[in-house]
Amino acid sequence: MDKDDLWIVEHFSELVTKHAGKYIAVVNQALVAVGESGTEVEAKARKIEPGKIPSVLRVPREDDMACLL
Repeated sequence: MDKDDLWIVEHFSELVTKHAGKYIAVVNQALVAVGESGTEVEAKARKIEPGKIPSVLRVPREDDMACLL
């Protein structure tokens, strides 16, 4: 895992509370984009932080996680 992935793990519950069902992009241990599609947030993140590869994921909803348990 890289530092951005660890940041996501550390802030996971906050992300679920604020951005459930959305896609997020993290660069340099900071949330840089939120949107409706992975493509959209990756493009925003690359514009904000050129030359960096963002960590992009869909933040699950609480209902999504209940299925995993």
